[in-house]
Amino acid sequence: MGERRTAAERSDQADELPTVFRAVAETRPPQWLRRPKRAIRYEARWPGGHVETDVHLVTLMYRRAPADYSVVTRVMDEHCPETGIGPWVLYPTGDLL
Repeated sequence: MGERRTAAERSDQADELPTVFRAVAETRPPQWLRRPKRAIRYEARWPGGHVETDVHLVTLMYRRAPADYSVVTRVMDEHCPETGIGPWVLYPTGDLL
């Protein structure tokens, strides 16, 4: 029975999603070409206030709700500066905070 409770607790935690996401853009030196490359990584803030960096958006959002994924990623990419930190975007509506 102890294993079943643990599995149920894990599934409850797995169902929890971050509340907001943001994009962070930086310029990296080129590997082959002579032009610098813009790289975007994503951060997520969980309901408890924990911020996780370098999250994989498909793992967190796409498998559950593809429509929400496309809205949130579009808003993050549109409002992210050329280099720097973009605003927090509310999941699943795509509203800016």
